[in-house]
This record gives sequence, structure tokens and C-alpha cells, in this order.
Amino acid sequence: MKIKTAILTVALGSTLVLAACGGADSSSKDDKMDDTKSAMTDKKDSMMKANQKVSMMATLSGEGAHKVSGTATIKDSKLMLTDFVTDEGPDLHVYLAKGNDVKDGVEVSKIDLKEMSQTFDVSDKDLTKYDTVMIYCEKAHEVFGKGALSDKMDDTAMTMMTGNFAGVGQHKVSGTATIDGDDLKLMNFKTDEGPDLHVYLTKDGDIKTGKEISKIDLKAAEQNFSLAGVETGDYNTVVIYCEKAHEAFGQAPLNS
Repeated sequence: MKIKTAILTVALGSTLVLAACGGADSSSKDDKMDDTKSAMTDKKDSMMKANQKVSMMATLSGEGAHKVSGTATIKDSKLMLTDFVTDEGPDLHVYLAKGNDVKDGVEVSKIDLKEMSQTFDVSDKDLTKYDTVMIYCEKAHEVFGKGALSDKMDDTAMTMMTGNFAGVGQHKVSGTATIDGDDLKLMNFKTDEGPDLHVYLTKDGDIKTGKEISKIDLKAAEQNFSLAGVETGDYNTVVIYCEKAHEAFGQAPLNS
């Protein structure tokens, strides 16, 4: 009887020891997972803070027989293509790369072949790794165009802002407005007809405190206006406004 009792006691003790070890092991694994998640979060936060300081610009040009032109600007964790023109391709994407090899790069987004101004979020990319912007055809495995990034950005690049038009009320207005240094550019622009339409720079769409820039051409898809002497930093919205009807036809909030 004593022997049976001793055996039972030893078995129970072993079970308790193993359970304790198992619990400790599980707790240790959970702690390691928490530490890993915390490290990943810290690394991501550190990368995003570093990205906020990155300001670079590249002039795009075609590769081989392809024609690509325009400017690529990285600022405030965004990649902006302006004055962008490219040959058509079946599946064109914009990449950030190191040197000339797309294999060492990262895909940012598929591009719109027709839009001269396009903006992409790159906050999740480590911008310190890359020095080249590429326009790459996924289907043909071919580089259509590229540009070397430089941190020597001029004042024009630093004051670049762009936005897409939307109609106000029942009016239809579309296209892109871009402030590029001392120029305001309307691209792919379309508007409902009005008797006396003008383009304004405003703060949050307020015409009363805005600045009239010029009368617009109702039929021209591409229009340029001089902003010489205008403090563009005071404004954040481009408005198409009918002077005769005292009515906004459309507006484009600007983003740097």
C-alpha cells in the first residue's frame, strides 16, 4: 500500500512539474511574440519618421525606343508624377529601385497612361533604400523609362501642389490643377459652360478671401497661368468660379 502511495505521489509531482514547465514555456513564447511585435512596430515607426524627411526629385526619360517624360518627386511620403507622358503599354507600373535593376526595387502602383499628374502613397516603403524611379511594364518585363533621384530639390519642386477637380452642386468639372513654382496648370480640364468663368486660388474654397488668377478657356484641356508675385502658401484650393452668376462651378483641394 505504501509503495502504491509513493508511486502515485511521484507521478502527481511529475505532472505538476511538467505543467509548470509547460506554462512557463507558453508564457515565454507569448513574451517573445510580444517583443517581436513591439520591435516590428518600433521599426515601422522609425521608418515612417525617416520617410518624412526624405525629399527627392528625378527627371524621367525613355529607355530604348520608348518615350517617357516628366518629373517624379518624393516628398511627405508621397511619390508624385507631374507633366507625365509615356508610351502606351499593356501593364505599366511605377517602381522605386536601387540602381538600374528593377529586381532590387519595389512596386509602388499601376499607373494611369493618360493622367499627367498622379500621386501615390509610399509611406510603407523604406525610401532611404532607393535612388531611381522606374516606369516598368509587368507584362513585357521591360523598363519604359526611368530617372535618378536627387535630394538637390529646387524651390519649384518644394512648392509643388496638385489636386483633382470635382463639380460643385449640379455643375460638372474635372481634371487636375497643379501649382508648380510660379505656374498654375490645368490638365485634362473639362467644365460645364458658363458666361464668365474664372480660376481662383482660395483658402478652403472661400472666394471672398481668395485671389482671382485669370479668365479661363472653356474648350482648352491644358491651360497655364502665371502666379508671379502670388503667395501660393496662403491658399489650398483652386476654384472655377462664374463671376456673372456668383457661383462656384468646381474646385480642386491641393496637396503637397
